[in-house]
Amino acid sequence: MTAVTEVKGVGEALAKALSANGFKTAEAIAKANPADLVKVPRIGAARASVLIAAAKEAIATKPAADKTAAKPAARKQAAAKPATRRAPARKTAARRSTARKTVAAAAAEKRAEEAARKAAEEKAAAEAAEAKARKKAKAKAKAEKAAKKLQEMEAKFSKAKDKVKAKAKKDKKSKKDDKKKSESKKDKSKDKKKDKKKDKKKAKK
Repeated sequence: MTAVTEVKGVGEALAKALSANGFKTAEAIAKANPADLVKVPRIGAARASVLIAAAKEAIATKPAADKTAAKPAARKQAAAKPATRRAPARKTAARRSTARKTVAAAAAEKRAEEAARKAAEEKAAAEAAEAKARKKAKAKAKAEKAAKKLQEMEAKFSKAKDKVKAKAKKDKKSKKDDKKKSESKKDKSKDKKKDKKKDKKKAKK
């Protein structure tokens, strides 16, 4: 049996987590499905596949190392080569997956930023239109108020003018009447004088 810690990428903490979930040997991990390993904390779908492959390598490497004890260095190199060959492929796949995720995330972020910018522009345009409408309404109300005030002033001025005209007319009439009265008094006074003279002449006779 091969220990869990001999699997590449498995430390003490992960070995404990694997053992707690029933994966106590490298053989158990090698036989497991990625779906089973995903249940273990800190192991995702990508890492599960990598661990299964690493467990198979660990199992394959151990017997080969025991049979060829005379040439440990050569066997170690031979065992290491497949690992180094497979590892980059997995890393490349992981990198591609990460790159795809990064591109998708960047695209989503860009779309979100574009949507937010568009929403901000629409909001600013709406606010500007609302402000313009308020300003226009305010100006209209001000103009209407000024027109009403002017109309009131014109009405007051016209009323005052009519009043002045009426007073002037009244005064003119009053003066005319006074003049007539004065002339009438003068005429009466003249008539009285004439009558007196007549009376004097009669008295002398």
